[in-house]
Amino acid sequence: MTFDQAQGMFRTHKTYETAYTYIAVASQRRAVKATNPDTFFNAVGEVASWLSASDEQLLAFEAAKTKATVCLAQAA
Repeated sequence: MTFDQAQGMFRTHKTYETAYTYIAVASQRRAVKATNPDTFFNAVGEVASWLSASDEQLLAFEAAKTKATVCLAQAA
């Protein structure tokens, strides 16, 4: 998935899964220096802004992250 696709998915349908995917793609691209630091930090800021929520919602994000990690591992 490209950065633009992940960003577009998150912006059009904000869920914990799309937030995780957006951050994961931004992080992967930053790790291989395929994007500049500002782009990465803007993505993090955008998701963090959306996540300014209750503890219950943050726990749901952690569960989604774990599920996505398992799915990615199975796909590999």
